[in-house]
Amino acid sequence: MHALFSLEKQRNAASQSRERLEREAQLDKMRQLEEEILSQRQYAHAHPPEPRQRGVPFEQVREMRAEHAAELARIKAEHAALLEAANQAKDEANEQILDLRARLMAAESARDSANDALEALRKQMSEIAEQQTSTEANEAALTHQVATLRAENSRLTEQVFAGEQLRRKLHNQVQELRGNVRVYVRVRPGHGALASLAYPDTLGHTALEVRSTSESATGNQVTKTYPFTFDHVFGPDASQDDVFTEVSQLVQSVLDGYNTTIFAYGQTGSGKTHTLEGPEVLSAAEQGLIPRAMEMLWDVAARMRSQGWEYSFDAQMVQIYLDNIYDLLGDDGQQKHEIRHEGDRTVVTNVVTVPVEGPAHVHKLLATAKKRRAVAATLMNQRSSRSHSVFMLRVRGRCVTGEACDATLNLVDLAGSERLNTSGSAADPTRLREAQSINRSLSSLADVIGALGGGKHVPYRNSTLTWLLRNSLGGNSKTLMLLALSPMADHLGETLWQ
Repeated sequence: MHALFSLEKQRNAASQSRERLEREAQLDKMRQLEEEILSQRQYAHAHPPEPRQRGVPFEQVREMRAEHAAELARIKAEHAALLEAANQAKDEANEQILDLRARLMAAESARDSANDALEALRKQMSEIAEQQTSTEANEAALTHQVATLRAENSRLTEQVFAGEQLRRKLHNQVQELRGNVRVYVRVRPGHGALASLAYPDTLGHTALEVRSTSESATGNQVTKTYPFTFDHVFGPDASQDDVFTEVSQLVQSVLDGYNTTIFAYGQTGSGKTHTLEGPEVLSAAEQGLIPRAMEMLWDVAARMRSQGWEYSFDAQMVQIYLDNIYDLLGDDGQQKHEIRHEGDRTVVTNVVTVPVEGPAHVHKLLATAKKRRAVAATLMNQRSSRSHSVFMLRVRGRCVTGEACDATLNLVDLAGSERLNTSGSAADPTRLREAQSINRSLSSLADVIGALGGGKHVPYRNSTLTWLLRNSLGGNSKTLMLLALSPMADHLGETLWQ
């Protein structure tokens, strides 16, 4: 910008110099003419015209004077024209000077503005440089902080994984200390004439006494007390939540990779199905073990995602009727089903496996299976289950650390057990066959559970039910027998028989 202004000044100076030289030349010419006129006047004054007598004609003198006057007028006119041109050139030069001064002032103002802007830019660049230095320092600090946090996160993640492994180990130790095979009793609320039941262990809730009064041969009233000890006794006042609180620890074991089987066992009408499923119109407080267990499984699986675990769930459901297996989730038809044990896994051929999406999906499957289950009326119950139903939920988990678990939760609703003379089954050949098959399989189940607790040979092959559940009853598997009892006086014989 400064160089441009300097070049413009040089151009203007050169133009003014040319114009000044031209004016000076014109003025010199005018001065020469004036000097020539003055010289001629002086000459004319010094040499007046000679008289006629000298031989110069007067007319010639007059002509010379006229010519001289004309020349003088011409010179004056030319001088006036030159003077006017010089004045005009002077005015134009003055205007140019004024214009150049205005342009110069504008240029100087622009230069000052540019200098101010340049100074502002330099200041801004300085501030930006300072900010960049500060930003780089902050970035370095943040990078260090991120690295520190990542290291801390990695350490905490390892602690979480280690803590989860320790929790699983300790949880399993607690379950083994409480017993891998447990028997719980639940006495349902009664109405009308009730049997005499007592619960002497008010702290541990492990004892139940049944008192029976009968008439002796001498006519005296004789009261007999039958004491029983279980792993836990739930009285008539126990809620569904109380029962599940005890059972939930076994449900957790499934997620930890241990096969778990929960049986509901008892005479027809004792409340075992209510304990498993709850009433038909469910409320949160009245939900049975199955819906509560399903909600717990999916809730825990969702929470475990934050610890790197992903779980999948697959369901099968069969009924065992007259020691034969029937698929309750598929179109069974005439297909044969065979039980095969492949290492730690049990496979039932030709049975539909359904990937389960959530608790609601499980409820739909159970409702479908319930409609297909074999039931019939007996003297003990208008709708008595004539088969064992086994709901098998395979739970597979995999962690980002490479750790994996694979276990099955078996929920078994055992067929109603009753004595032939009280259920009316003896009068009907079909019901008789069903009752005999049911009682035989229940007896085999009792033998297996007894052998597991006593360290004897376990007769799994004695029934289809125990053979199906072989991998879920022995070893480090968890087994719960939930015995449902009726408090009714009319059912006292069945209660003692169970």
